[in-house]
Amino acid sequence: MNIELWHYLIVFENHVYGVFLQYNRINEDIKFPEPESLRRVPGPQAGLDIYYYTLTWDKLKKIYERIKILINRFQLTSSSIPEPFNTDFRLWKRRIDHLFSEFNTEIRNEYEHPSLEPYSVRNIIMWGNILIDGSGNIKAHAGKDWFVTIKKGHLEKLQQLLTDLFDIFIKNFSEKPLTQELMKAKKYIEDNIDTLSNELDGLRKNENWDDFNELLHQLIMNDLFFSKESIPLSDDVRHKIYSAIYPSEFNKQQ
Repeated sequence: MNIELWHYLIVFENHVYGVFLQYNRINEDIKFPEPESLRRVPGPQAGLDIYYYTLTWDKLKKIYERIKILINRFQLTSSSIPEPFNTDFRLWKRRIDHLFSEFNTEIRNEYEHPSLEPYSVRNIIMWGNILIDGSGNIKAHAGKDWFVTIKKGHLEKLQQLLTDLFDIFIKNFSEKPLTQELMKAKKYIEDNIDTLSNELDGLRKNENWDDFNELLHQLIMNDLFFSKESIPLSDDVRHKIYSAIYPSEFNKQQ
């Protein structure tokens, strides 16, 4: 049963990444213009990627339903499930249910079984229009009166929900630090890398080797730990850390 849950979570995570992949592809297809007002943007590739974006969300919802069934089975049959996990998971379900409620299954059905019917604005008949508003949100006609709405805010919520889901398991079944805590530490280093690099440079010039080695050791250990946890520091930040060891050699590579 643990292997089954692990598999479901991996597939769920992959489809979250799939949603982001499709969103990025749609952005690339459309090449957002400078927003002044709603614009009609042609492009068959964008239409196809919006279709796949819709299907990916639909499949993500179905995988989520399988996870709920499996977790419910655990809760009914296993005495090792701590009560805080049940509470955390119940609260998480409310949040993701609210997000999924913004996606209408009928739109997916319209794509799968197209009516090819237009919509009208006053006396104008239209098919398959793609509209972009001033915030970069996308609205695409699927058929009849059905429209797909693509919002960056949906993806931000989805990413947070994925992180929080894994943190529920980490919090209740391990002694590892939460992903949220790791992300904050990672962001601190990335936001302050220039200050940290300058501090290392100053310590090296003053030949304060004890403090230099201590700070450098902390940064390298963080880099290795973040990489092990699959949230590596950016290449630019890593370059600035390791350039402190052989500054002249790293500067040549730049």
